[in-house]
Amino acid sequence: MNKIKFKIKEYDEDTNSILVSFSSDETATNNPDDYEAVAIQPINDYPDETDIEVLKKKIAEQGIGMADLYKRQEDAKANITMQNKWKALVGQTFEYNVSDVQSLNSEVSYTNEIEVPPSE
Repeated sequence: MNKIKFKIKEYDEDTNSILVSFSSDETATNNPDDYEAVAIQPINDYPDETDIEVLKKKIAEQGIGMADLYKRQEDAKANITMQNKWKALVGQTFEYNVSDVQSLNSEVSYTNEIEVPPSE
């Protein structure tokens, strides 16, 4: 993704939210109006930021994830092979042991984590 585009559609004074639609150069269209608006609360999220250009970039940054989600959904809708696999499952019942479906490798780590030595 090289470009993110957004449109602020509404401002809600009761919640200090803006309704924003996003698109990108990878979504089916580059028109944010073609996508569902999401609520963002810039006053609550960035209370100390007063530079509107910085705020717009922060909103665009949030839109990267939304536009990526839209792209993946569009790709999934175009994947006829997977659609056929789902259709083939209609009417079937499935059962698993909980231990077989719980991921044991779901621990999240962060690159900026530090190890705190044990206190003596």
